[in-house]
Amino acid sequence: MKAERARIVAAAAKLDPAVRAVLLHGGDESASRDLADRFARQFADSGNPLAVETIPAPELDKDPARLVAAAGAVSMFGDRTLIRVDGADDDTLTALTQLLDGPPGNPVVLVAGTLRKGSKLLTACEAHKAVLSLASYAPSARDAGAAIDEIGAEFGLTAGRGAAAKLFEACAGDRGVLRREVEKLALFLDASPAAPQVFELADLVSIGADVGDGEAQALVASIARGDAAEVERQLAQLGGGSAGITLLRAMTRRLWQLLDLRQAVDGGASPESAVDGARPPVFWKEKAAMTQEVARWRTPMLRAALARLLATERAIKSPGGAGDVLAMQALLGIAVQAAGARR
Repeated sequence: MKAERARIVAAAAKLDPAVRAVLLHGGDESASRDLADRFARQFADSGNPLAVETIPAPELDKDPARLVAAAGAVSMFGDRTLIRVDGADDDTLTALTQLLDGPPGNPVVLVAGTLRKGSKLLTACEAHKAVLSLASYAPSARDAGAAIDEIGAEFGLTAGRGAAAKLFEACAGDRGVLRREVEKLALFLDASPAAPQVFELADLVSIGADVGDGEAQALVASIARGDAAEVERQLAQLGGGSAGITLLRAMTRRLWQLLDLRQAVDGGASPESAVDGARPPVFWKEKAAMTQEVARWRTPMLRAALARLLATERAIKSPGGAGDVLAMQALLGIAVQAAGARR
């Protein structure tokens, strides 16, 4: 059946067991993917690597019964699994029909692009009472406030005057990018649902650092792979030649990139497929190193490191702060942490 966006958002936080499938479709594919990711986070469990299973739609075209098998599978961890189908279209209808004709099992989220009027898949989903369907249309500037209010509520953030429109424009309305930027702002402002904050235009400027130079990027790569000895050598070589905040921000960008990829892994992807599917794409020469880093860095570890970097930058800017010394200590500490991480 057709559902209002508010109902889908609520289901993404807590899915009613009576709902067997959700179809997310429409011209705003970033909004559909963002909602699917929210469903996945509801089920994701660091102690259960099988909590989310992703099946590309073309595989179901060849073997429709695979969806029934996945939905009927019982996890060895005792919890329900979320089945995510990316790239759904009318050819997916056979698999979905077989699923709905059988007994209830694990829920399914179908992610599709624009479905034409009269689409068999869309018609079937809208006619079935145990299926929720939502169309997300291409965003416009007038959607800025609502989109950022919806995402910001998860992090305890609201936008100050002009800030929502500016952030929406900078992200071209892409919900996935918006979510990452809002998450950065929440960390920067120490915001949470229990301690809400308002972000202003000045805060957007604060987290929008320029890309660092070659020396900074070499240091970032050494930290990310956990080579503490090399990091110590590079820091000694840099001395006072590079501003601490420049280095901190270069490292922050790398960790945000890793967090995006790690969340895909937490949602069921392998490190290799997460890196292969990265947007923007990872340069081919860096893919092997990036894959190893994604495997090394766990989500809690990434969030802790990002919080430390932001706290260090604020300390450097404070009156009487120790300046670049604080930056060097933080960067070396993160490298030591990465060196001790289990891959």
